[in-house]
Amino acid sequence: MTRPANRSAQQVVRMLALVPYLQGNDGVPVREVAREFGVTPKQIRDDLRLLMFTGVGEYAGELIDVDLAALEVDDVIHIRDAEFLSRPLRLTADEGVALVAALRTLRASASGSQLPIVDAALAKLETAVAAEGAVEAVDVHVADVDPAVRDTVAAALADGHRLEIDYATDSRDDVTTREVDPQRLFTRQGHTYLEAYCLRADDVRFFRLDRVVRAADTGRLAQRHDTTSRDLGDDLFEVGEQTPSAVLDLDPAAHWLTEYYTVEELGDVDGRRRVRLYGGDEAWLRRLVLRNGGTVHVVEPATLRVQVLDTARSALAAYDG
Repeated sequence: MTRPANRSAQQVVRMLALVPYLQGNDGVPVREVAREFGVTPKQIRDDLRLLMFTGVGEYAGELIDVDLAALEVDDVIHIRDAEFLSRPLRLTADEGVALVAALRTLRASASGSQLPIVDAALAKLETAVAAEGAVEAVDVHVADVDPAVRDTVAAALADGHRLEIDYATDSRDDVTTREVDPQRLFTRQGHTYLEAYCLRADDVRFFRLDRVVRAADTGRLAQRHDTTSRDLGDDLFEVGEQTPSAVLDLDPAAHWLTEYYTVEELGDVDGRRRVRLYGGDEAWLRRLVLRNGGTVHVVEPATLRVQVLDTARSALAAYDG
């Protein structure tokens, strides 16, 4: 079965924007606020009742006050004692760029009715961030996925249906057919993954969508399974002989990579930490090295070292003149 959205987190975000909106629109009708925030009037009333327990203290004058008589009789909203939340949310340039990157990544795995929503939010953010001159610095690389596979998986996930997939395993060079109960889609290290309960393995598995050769909705409801969800910080793949990797020397400023990625420690060489770092493919490894601006040095394979040098020289040449 699909997992419900985190309604508590959504409500917190909505209320943080709701208070400054109400302060700037005193006496606004409930139905108008509901339409502005894309929720029901009942949800707005529930938000207001929760806001009455919010403030900087626990006594009158320290908590947000809502005129309940006006709310219940006239269906309009008046709030007081909320000056500590008087400013609307404003993003810094760095925060805006981070959100643009996240939305561009999300768009790579979105489909159907999700696309217009993502595109609308992305267009607004890109316009705002463009004023800071930083949008062009955002470049997102996500492996291509068969649109038919992506749409089928997204639809089954939304409908809570079981899927049958043909999945290609590079390390064994074969394709297996599996029935899975989808749980969520997410993107990591340049690839879109489906987290699902695999009936063949009798456990939760992660499937790279670009390796799904075929996906078919069985029309049967997905079942609930008593399993513990793996955290996004967990390894998404088992390291094998065919897993792409590179031997890297890390300056101190790059030691954090060992905490976020799958690595094998190889000791210290000339004051640098040498590791074998595993990734999704060589292109992802190349981007990882380049992103770390000279604090990561490729030892092997030689092909990766040449690719990094050629890409860096090409980028520097773009500044000529």
